[in-house]
Amino acid sequence: MKVSCQMSRSSSLALEHVVTAVVDAGPGGVEPEVLAQAFAGVSRSTLNRRLRDLVVLGRVKALGQGRATRYVSAAPFPVEAVVRYFETDWLARPAVRFRDELLRPDPLIDADKVARLKRLQGKARTLDRKFLADFLIDFSWASSVLEGSTYSAIDTQALIEYGQRNPDKPVEDALLILNHKNAIENLWGQRELSVAALCRLQSLLTDRHGLPEAEDSDHFLPEAQRGRPREFEDVRLGRSAYSPPFRPGTGYVGAALAEIVTTAARLESVAAAFFLMTRIPYLQAFANGNKRTARLAANIPLLAAGLLPLSFVDFPKADYVAGMAAFYELGDIQIIERVFIQGYARSIVRGSDLPARLRVTGLRMDELVPELVRFVQAGHLPETANAAAFLGE
Repeated sequence: MKVSCQMSRSSSLALEHVVTAVVDAGPGGVEPEVLAQAFAGVSRSTLNRRLRDLVVLGRVKALGQGRATRYVSAAPFPVEAVVRYFETDWLARPAVRFRDELLRPDPLIDADKVARLKRLQGKARTLDRKFLADFLIDFSWASSVLEGSTYSAIDTQALIEYGQRNPDKPVEDALLILNHKNAIENLWGQRELSVAALCRLQSLLTDRHGLPEAEDSDHFLPEAQRGRPREFEDVRLGRSAYSPPFRPGTGYVGAALAEIVTTAARLESVAAAFFLMTRIPYLQAFANGNKRTARLAANIPLLAAGLLPLSFVDFPKADYVAGMAAFYELGDIQIIERVFIQGYARSIVRGSDLPARLRVTGLRMDELVPELVRFVQAGHLPETANAAAFLGE
């Protein structure tokens, strides 16, 4: 970070000067030592007082402790600034430690957007066994693709409905699909939001089934590590500057997972889905399968409220990864909120009993979904006939 002019030691240091320097440092924040170099004419005690004042005023946030402390603007950065932050290689980005405050329900998806997402559900299909049959295929395929599976939707359907594995693709990909199927069926019958339910889902999603092909896979766990919050397992996220909490022997992760469940239970259903999707992976509650568990858990409050579930079909993988990384490292939800809204709008269309007008004229998801997303994001009513008909206008 560079400052165009230095101050003499007799100069006063205005709060606005410090705020500008912190904002200019970008979403990654800035260390006190760097600020001290920028304001070389000001005593360190004066700079520290200004920083404390700005933290109290809520204009600047202090991240980390001791020598690892960094200061970042409390105002949201533009999405473009967040994207630029991730253009820096992860090894060159500042190390980011777990922050307890990010397990709270703030930041959270905007309440007006939640209301408009629920308004899209006027033509929702009945959540019966027929719907479940379709959802099993959609979710198992889409969630597995986000894990790197090579299975197509047709491969997934053949495996789930007829037990036919694609012999040209890895056994672990088939196992990933079948574990999703087992976990979905369990969730469908229970629809219970509890620590025990999340542990059960995680266990089903990471089951090796005694297959040698699964032992060296990143997707599965030995029985001793399945179905329980991690205690002595330290986890490292690939290509990320974020370090999840590791407090062996304290029971911290299990207690934090229980708090996530308690908080989600108090939230409105769509907001709770978004909260679970982001906070379970942030905590890295389990030794493996955290994002899979979170994606499935997000559907518990939706189904409990009689809303269509989120299938994750056509969830843009790059944006999903970037959105989760932005939350991990910056506490910023702008990207992952946009991905969630786009993905849920698409899931709602797929799960709706479409009017004959749309079926006869041909449904183009690439035209309909963006209009519905614009409605959710900004409240603007759709202009095309198909989108207006879907919304009931």
